[in-house]
Amino acid sequence: MNYISKKEKFNFMSGLAGQNIVYCFIGASFFQYFLTDIALFPPAYVTVLLIIMKVWDGINDPIIGSIVDRHRFKNGEKLRPLLKYTPVPVGVFTVLIFFVFSTEESLLWLRLGYFVIMYLCWDITYTMQDVAIWGMTAVVTPDSNERDRFVQLARTVGSVFYGVFSSVIPMVMEIVARQSGNTLALMTVLFAAIFGLGGALVSAKCYKAQERIRLVEPEQQQTSILECFKLLFQNKMLMLVTLSNLFGALAFGGNLMTYFFKYKIPEISIAGFVLGPLTLTTIFGALTTAPSFLGMLLADKLKIKFKGYRNLLIFIQLCTIVCRVLAWAIGFQGKNIILTIILLAISSFPAGAGSIAQTSLFCDSVDYMEWKTGKRTEGVTFAMQTFFTKISSGITGALGTFALSALGYVAVEDTPGAVYLGTQTQAFETWIWPIVMLTPAVAALLYIIPLLFIKYTPEQKAQVERDLAERRAMAESKAIAE
Repeated sequence: MNYISKKEKFNFMSGLAGQNIVYCFIGASFFQYFLTDIALFPPAYVTVLLIIMKVWDGINDPIIGSIVDRHRFKNGEKLRPLLKYTPVPVGVFTVLIFFVFSTEESLLWLRLGYFVIMYLCWDITYTMQDVAIWGMTAVVTPDSNERDRFVQLARTVGSVFYGVFSSVIPMVMEIVARQSGNTLALMTVLFAAIFGLGGALVSAKCYKAQERIRLVEPEQQQTSILECFKLLFQNKMLMLVTLSNLFGALAFGGNLMTYFFKYKIPEISIAGFVLGPLTLTTIFGALTTAPSFLGMLLADKLKIKFKGYRNLLIFIQLCTIVCRVLAWAIGFQGKNIILTIILLAISSFPAGAGSIAQTSLFCDSVDYMEWKTGKRTEGVTFAMQTFFTKISSGITGALGTFALSALGYVAVEDTPGAVYLGTQTQAFETWIWPIVMLTPAVAALLYIIPLLFIKYTPEQKAQVERDLAERRAMAESKAIAE
């Protein structure tokens, strides 16, 4: 039986696309570049900033998730109403984060304070929306096969819009800034107003989805934040997947490609347009990740081939290790960069199914915990997903800026006609290529280890689904009789 109508899917996916356009300003490598080379915060300060931001995430996300699990709105829902009230504040704070009112060193602490406050406000509202959006994937249908298809579609749509806009927006900003003579700081806040606020308003369409699994009464749910955390740490599958994600955050070299292009590759001029480091990073990213979209579309077939999403995730990491090591050995000089692009494109094909696999495992863990404890924990479970998505990007960014600081990096302000080659230290010249290529390979190796301890078999999953279907049918019959 199909519960989700085509119109409902269209509305939810449209809203999800809008949300991912918003997140491309914060979650992509451009955010780190904005802090160091546009807002001109020193790399050491950026490292501290990112750590503070992610410590806040560590406090904020699980608490919001547990509050969501404990609260019911008047209509009996716990997730969907949040999708109505959060888009506007998310959009407004997205714009305010990128407002650079000065780059004067004398105002550094004022600038830092302003940025931290705006980020904290953005993070609270974004977390509430993100928990609700991804929590909906676990309650929009009681059928796990339909849910897996819905998750696959949601992750594909989200990843496509995030991947395209997180690459294209910085490139277009750079081109417009260079052609118009305006600063990247002005272009950033302008584009944040157009796409950040605009995307947030579109994300309100997620409210059109229906919350169908809500048979558990509020008084049967956990009654304290402490119990929420106890349930969280009892969820072994969730803990192992999130630990893998934490190891994956060590792939910080991938965030330094813009710095690599800025200081190691000369600018290219085509038809009067100068291809600067942001544009070159976009082109490189497009060529090396395009096959990942095919991997998303074939995620269900890859799941069958590898006998489950856990095995597929392990295969993805092995491909990353092999291709990254070969790319490092080949190098980037001359035409070798073409071979590097081909290798990374090959590894990106199965990697496209990675986010789908992770979300499906999270949904499985929600079902398993309901089967084991009688309590559904979509809020705190997907708060953990949100938390580790943000903390992973924070760790990646912090390690990246720490590496830049260790290499003696000093930002050279982006100005038309500037020459950047040879302006960095010898340590930067020597280590930037190994860092961008090999740190993702090391992270992939560590990522595999926790996955080896997940023992949730297809047979056990089928048993859990049958038992839950029987419980819900009995609960519904009892409610009708009363």
